[in-house]
Amino acid sequence: MKKALLILATLLINAFALHAEDAHRIITFEELPIKAQEFVTTYFSSQTIRFVRMEVEVTKTEYTVRFDNGMEIEFNSNGDWEEVESHSECLPSGFLDEMILNFLNKNHPNFCLNEIARDRHKIEVELATGLEIVFNKSGEFLRYDD
Repeated sequence: MKKALLILATLLINAFALHAEDAHRIITFEELPIKAQEFVTTYFSSQTIRFVRMEVEVTKTEYTVRFDNGMEIEFNSNGDWEEVESHSECLPSGFLDEMILNFLNKNHPNFCLNEIARDRHKIEVELATGLEIVFNKSGEFLRYDD
């Protein structure tokens, strides 16, 4: 009985170790979902890719593209962007909803975006000034955050 438990424990440890090895690995740009590839080539074509990483978790797979200038994009398994960030240059904003862009142009002329994140319910943008602005999924202004 002890021997069977020891063998089972060893197998489980080995399985977790193999999963951990595959959990984070560098991949080629061509291994990204097509939608993510199109996003990068459309909005970040002037940037040089430093690496592309795939992160496999139990319930989801995520992709990260990091550029030489420090900009970074996170994608979900479908290739939809979830977060775009930069702390050295202004992010492109052409992929944002028109309502969000109109709000930013009207209320924060000459804005510079440092971070953009979205989830099922909202889109958050952070300006270079540190001000965070929250919009709903339709692009309607909700509030300012600290």
